[in-house]
Order: sequence, then C-alpha cells, then structure tokens
Amino acid sequence: MRKFLGRLVFLGAVAGAVLVLRNYLQDSAAAKRGDVQVVVDTGATVEPGSAEAQEFVDIARKVLEISG
Repeated sequence: MRKFLGRLVFLGAVAGAVLVLRNYLQDSAAAKRGDVQVVVDTGATVEPGSAEAQEFVDIARKVLEISG
C-alpha cells in the first residue's frame, strides 16, 4: 500500500509539472494585452484584445516573411 501511494504521489507531481510547463509555453507564445498597438489614420492608438492581437501578430509575421 505504501509503495502504491508513493507512486501515486510521484505520478501527481509529474502531471502537475507537465501542466505548468504546457501553460508556460502557451502563455509565452501568445500575444498578451499591451503587446500590440494599432495606430489608425487619425493618430489614435487602439489596443486590441488578446485574440485580435494574436491575429495582428500572425498577419504581420506573414507579411514580413513574404517581403523578404
């Protein structure tokens, strides 16, 4: 029984570490609020939400890849 509980605790620690690493990698790759600002014709800046910001980042990255 003691061996089983030890393995269960170890498995829980490994699963927790995997979740923390996965969340860290997802958060570091995504554009966050404040990372992207769009300047409109009037000179005003707009700060899009995280989903829209990620879309702007993806489009800008593709434009840069195409241009050279």
